Amino acid sequence: MDVDPVEEIPVLARLLQAAADRGEGTVLGLAPPGRSRIGRVSRVDPKVFAERLAAAYRERSPAMIRYATRKVGDPSRAEDVVQRAFEKILRRQQGDPPEITNIQAYVHTAVCNEINRELREVIPARATVSIDDPDRADDTPSSPVDVSTQVTDAALLRDALASLSPREREAVVMRMQWQLSVAEAAEIMQLSTGAVKRYTSDGLRRLRERLDPAIVA
Repeated sequence: MDVDPVEEIPVLARLLQAAADRGEGTVLGLAPPGRSRIGRVSRVDPKVFAERLAAAYRERSPAMIRYATRKVGDPSRAEDVVQRAFEKILRRQQGDPPEITNIQAYVHTAVCNEINRELREVIPARATVSIDDPDRADDTPSSPVDVSTQVTDAALLRDALASLSPREREAVVMRMQWQLSVAEAAEIMQLSTGAVKRYTSDGLRRLRERLDPAIVA
């Protein structure tokens, strides 16, 4: 597949990013509802999980720090963001841990969430920037925002994403919400780049079928 399917529906990418900015981004790497005990890597002995998380940190932290640096603009802040994300995962396992099926995808979700928290705290003006042009200054006149439409679109998008297979959802979110390259997504998903493109294309096709045409046109 030579054409990158992500370029086909940029509106969906903006909706996914807006959801992440509000703290409502999709969490990847978890067992689907009703399918617990399938391929899980959590709810094991805490020491074993800590070792797996440490291995994930050694393997993924350099790439995650580079990704975080692209988002927050400073390597030191990026390193702090990644460190906080891993610390939060470790603390969460001490309570009622989620059932993780792909620890690489799960920790990257945690890093993305921490990046968004960092940006919301340090750059509060993000909340007032138009979704249609995220680089535009707040003092630029813009059209009124239909909040009810945004809420409806967000609910439809959540339901549509939930209808995808785990692999399709991972590919769509990584490529469109996290804006990872095909190679970066393939590394996290532990698949070939061709498989990532196929899952992305299939996921986007199924989203088109479920979502209102006005959202993904």
